[in-house]
Amino acid sequence: MPLPAKPKRKLSLRSLLIVPFVLQIFAAVGLTGYISLRNGQKAVNDVASQLRHEMSDRLNLQVLNYLKEPYIAGQVIVAAAQEGQLDVTDFTKLERTLWRLVSQNTVEDMQIGLSDGTSIAVEDTLDDGIVSRISNKARLPQRLFYQLDDQGKRIALLKTQAKFDPRPRPWYQVVQKARKPAWTSQPYFGSSSKTASMSLSQPIYKNDGTLLGVQKSTFRIVKIHRFLSELKVGQTGQTFIIDRSGNLIASSTIKQPYILDFKNEELQQIPAVKAESSVIRTTAQAILDRFGNFNAIQQSQQLDFMLDNQRQFVQVSAIQDEQGINWLSVVVVPESDFMAQINANTRSTILLCLGALAATTALGFLTSRWITKPILQLQKASQAISSGHLDQTVQVQGIYELESLADSFNQMAGQLKTSFVELETRVEERTAELQAAKLVADRANQAKSEFLANMSHELRTPLNGILGYAQILNRSKALPIKERHGVEIIYQCGSHLLTLINDVLDLSKIEARKLELAPKAIHFPSFLQGVAEICRIRADQQGIDFVYDPDPQLPQGIFADEKRLRQVLLNLLGNAIKFTDNGAVTLKVAVTKPANLSSRIKFQVEDTGVGIAPDQLDKIFQAFEQVGDRKRQAEGTGLGLAISQRIVQLMNGQIQVKSQPGVGSDFWFEVELPIATDWAQQNSITTGKQIIGYAGQRRSILVVDDRWENRAVLVNLLEPLGFQLVEAENGQAGLEKIRQSQPDLVITDLAMPVMDGFELLKQIRSSNDLQHQKIIVSSASVAQIDRQMSLDAGGNDFLAKPVEISELFNLLAAHLALKWNYETASNDSQPSTTTTGLQNPEAIILPDPLALKTLLELAQQGNLKRLREYTEQIADANSRYADFAAQILQLARQFKVEEIEALLKQYLTQEKADV
Repeated sequence: MPLPAKPKRKLSLRSLLIVPFVLQIFAAVGLTGYISLRNGQKAVNDVASQLRHEMSDRLNLQVLNYLKEPYIAGQVIVAAAQEGQLDVTDFTKLERTLWRLVSQNTVEDMQIGLSDGTSIAVEDTLDDGIVSRISNKARLPQRLFYQLDDQGKRIALLKTQAKFDPRPRPWYQVVQKARKPAWTSQPYFGSSSKTASMSLSQPIYKNDGTLLGVQKSTFRIVKIHRFLSELKVGQTGQTFIIDRSGNLIASSTIKQPYILDFKNEELQQIPAVKAESSVIRTTAQAILDRFGNFNAIQQSQQLDFMLDNQRQFVQVSAIQDEQGINWLSVVVVPESDFMAQINANTRSTILLCLGALAATTALGFLTSRWITKPILQLQKASQAISSGHLDQTVQVQGIYELESLADSFNQMAGQLKTSFVELETRVEERTAELQAAKLVADRANQAKSEFLANMSHELRTPLNGILGYAQILNRSKALPIKERHGVEIIYQCGSHLLTLINDVLDLSKIEARKLELAPKAIHFPSFLQGVAEICRIRADQQGIDFVYDPDPQLPQGIFADEKRLRQVLLNLLGNAIKFTDNGAVTLKVAVTKPANLSSRIKFQVEDTGVGIAPDQLDKIFQAFEQVGDRKRQAEGTGLGLAISQRIVQLMNGQIQVKSQPGVGSDFWFEVELPIATDWAQQNSITTGKQIIGYAGQRRSILVVDDRWENRAVLVNLLEPLGFQLVEAENGQAGLEKIRQSQPDLVITDLAMPVMDGFELLKQIRSSNDLQHQKIIVSSASVAQIDRQMSLDAGGNDFLAKPVEISELFNLLAAHLALKWNYETASNDSQPSTTTTGLQNPEAIILPDPLALKTLLELAQQGNLKRLREYTEQIADANSRYADFAAQILQLARQFKVEEIEALLKQYLTQEKADV
């Protein structure tokens, strides 16, 4: 009986690969390569650092020497003038002195401008040689251009400049502000040299310390460029200079690092990150990535980056002088310039590595053939499975690890086939569920959009009547002063109600990221006073105090979205009043950072209410989240703070809150608001002057609306002003009346029976005889898409409902080219106005001096509310004082406290004189 065959010994794959190959390659190649590369890199870094530092110091020193030349030349003139050795008003001698300096190549251009507007300049030009430009007292404001010979004498009059004054020039004004030698802020186009230039200005003072004039020396930046182009940095290194804004000043490779407009003689700087040189462009970006901005670099810095797979070494250092130069010099050297030092070591390392690899490759080749065949079988089977052919098995013999791998692969392939079939079934089921869910979500979103649009339209329609008639009553002369004030409060409260209605629409815009701001010029104190009046009424109803504390330094006019800013303040103040049972609510408005063009304003709302628990502070700015007492929650929508936070974020601010339960809450935010100096012109209709008519022939207006109350608002607003109003209940009737009467303007609604507004617009624009008809679309559907559809359909403009009277008048003036007539105050017999538009003080019956003193004290305290109430009491007590009361109330409504004080003091003086 034969003996059973002995099983063949299976070799370990780890033994075959790790022992013969890894030990040899790792020990021979790895250690040798590591040492060589480490030493080479150290050598490169040392040489690069030394060269960069040396070149940077040399560059900075030479550039500062160039910049010092015009300073020294200017100091010669300034010192001689201030010590009395040089009379700067004697242009004949001064011309000779400046010619010597320019002809000696000390500077290319020197100029002196005096405080009386005279000036003298001597410049070495490209076309005419050395030229002097004289503007003396006898020829002001003319300036004469003379060509000078090699002796400094005038040989020809080149031209005459009709008007020249050095005082408004930047080089003159920079010294007036600095009161010391200073460079112009940036390079400019040198009209004579046709190249980039900078000016250094130095003040010349009289003995009494007043400014006699300014000396200017021109520096042509081409000097720096020539120096940089001649400066050799390594083999291929580059240098360039930038200002702190990142704009190029000079470069060793770019001859003209500016955009020069020779026609208009203008210069535009090029940002280094947009330079035509890829090295400059990439280096500037690397500096920004490293330091954040160019202003952060105050001392020499070194860095490196990769460009085209090659490391670049960079040295950045500051170039600064006492006259305002604040530049950065940049030295860029590629790593390849230093590689010669380590090339020999690298070659030795490569030869050693190649020898080690050759020895191991022969053995590796034989071994790889042994193990490659079964691995290739596994690879082919894997590729077949990835292509969808799951019925794959692999048979491997000879190597233990590969046999185990093949067995595991076969098991995996079987399990994968089973799992894939199950997964396909589950994916099909889940896909069907997701499609159904998506369909439901799309329908829900559509329903929400339709609901919001319908809700907005239905709520705005009745508000149109409320706000419209509030504006009509406010214009009525028959309404007593006290009742007129009440009508104003109704209008303000109605406007606030409209803002609350818009909260839900605004939330939808926030979700769609479509909420935007529309800033305009507004009178800031009256805007804040209006907000305070609304909230004071609510506080009185709540039985608590309301304190309005404005900063005396608040700007008169600002640019802001009046509607959105009011919405934020009313939300914060409304919440404070709602959650305060005792104590007071305070509105503080302060300037935290004043400036010429803008001011940083802090709005703060403090209350002594119930407060907010710490665990609820994070929830209050979430939509539909209400915290605190359930009874109080029922009073709001839970949207106000969420929308307010988003509005403040759009204004680059953030609402912050501190609160303590049982003590009170403090909400505040800060925003930067641009200053508006022309707010009065941009809001002329709301400055207190009431429109009573218009100049020119009578205009006719057709109002097309199916709601009689909407038509009545426009009719009652416009008929008293002299307009001829025609009404129509739908588009069909409106089209017939347009053909009959040819009105000057049509104001039409959109949603109407029989024929809607869109069809009416289509009919008019498609008709040859009507297509030029002016049409304003007025609708309660105020979504942006509705506005755009109205304009696309042929409307000339859009008027939102509820109708705002100022917006209506602006549109009428724009489309009918109207010039409004405004009401002015007058006596019973004849008109008599002062410069403020108020009645002549001598024709007004005054109350007793005690009442005048009381009013003066209230005005000096800034308590306009109490002042108005007391004035109304005086008028109600005796009708003889009605003219006096009207005058004071008109100024109070315009928040002109200083004019009220001046007028009352005038009346008190008049009373004493009469006595």
